[in-house]
Amino acid sequence: MKLQFGQSARRLSTLAAVTAGMVLVVSNPASAAYNDGFAASTTNSCGSAIFVDYGEGASGGGNNDDYVLIRDNCSDSHGVRAWAWVTEHTSAGDLTYPLGSKYNGNGVAGADVVWDPFLDGNVRAGDTVKLKICLVDGSGDTTGSYCGSATHTSVDG
Repeated sequence: MKLQFGQSARRLSTLAAVTAGMVLVVSNPASAAYNDGFAASTTNSCGSAIFVDYGEGASGGGNNDDYVLIRDNCSDSHGVRAWAWVTEHTSAGDLTYPLGSKYNGNGVAGADVVWDPFLDGNVRAGDTVKLKICLVDGSGDTTGSYCGSATHTSVDG
């Protein structure tokens, strides 16, 4: 038995299908397709720099979702400093940009430091991000100890 649908029923079913498709697109943003998040830790695990690729963001992280959390993990009388670099891979060759450093002297009981060092606020697909984290003795210490680093190439920006 073949069911007959009137023009109104066909329009309604088309509208429902389009609405369902829009809900899927809106609730699954392109930036959430792949989580490019990664972390660097000091060699004694007392400090970490965590690259956050996507999510709701964090207070002070700006209006985008690519930022670094700088975390002090130990009660050891040291602060932590993170450094960041981004490398763009172009047809002319690789271009690496130092993005500076940021200090966290809040201690293990204090808040993470939110740092958004990226040139235009976002990391693009194919960019390589490098993080370095060290224990430091005060905000003026730029050499540090127990340094560790990690590198990740973004899949989808």
